[in-house]
Parts: sequence; structure tokens; C-alpha cells
Amino acid sequence: MEYPHTRRDNVVDDYHGVSVGDPYRWLEQVESDEVLAWVDAQNEVTAGYLESIESRAALRRRLEELWNFPRQSAPVRRGDWYFYSHNDGLQQQ
Repeated sequence: MEYPHTRRDNVVDDYHGVSVGDPYRWLEQVESDEVLAWVDAQNEVTAGYLESIESRAALRRRLEELWNFPRQSAPVRRGDWYFYSHNDGLQQQ
């Protein structure tokens, strides 16, 4: 597997006399073109690896069997209102 290059900057902050390096601070700019391209490249490597796992489909089917049941939370009072969450089975949370 060949991971995409991850740039390291020479960023150092001083916290009460202690120098702390932060070479990946540029990744905090999550909407920047550079970070988006880096994330896409990382996702491509990850997806390629995950797709190569032969037992992945069987594992996914088994997990869906385990997770596919209706459930709801206990009611929670907020002011004069009561709220609860409900999931029919495989709905995203």
C-alpha cells in the first residue's frame, strides 16, 4: 500500500515556555482544496484495501442481521415537551 504524501510544516507554539510542535495544523483547514484532495487520496487508499478483503461482504451481511431491529430511546423531557428517538432498523442515526 502506498499512502499519499502528508505535508509536515514547521509550526511550533509556545505554551508557558514549552515548545509544542504542530506539523499537521494545515489539516485543520477542512474546507481548503489541499485538505479535500488529501482526504480524497486517503479515502481512495482505504477503499482499495477494504474492497480487497474477501470476507467483507459476509461480515457486512452479519452485522446488518445484528443491527436490523426496531428500537427507540426512553422519553426525555425538554420544557413542556417530551422527545424520543426511533429507528426502524437500518436507518442512519
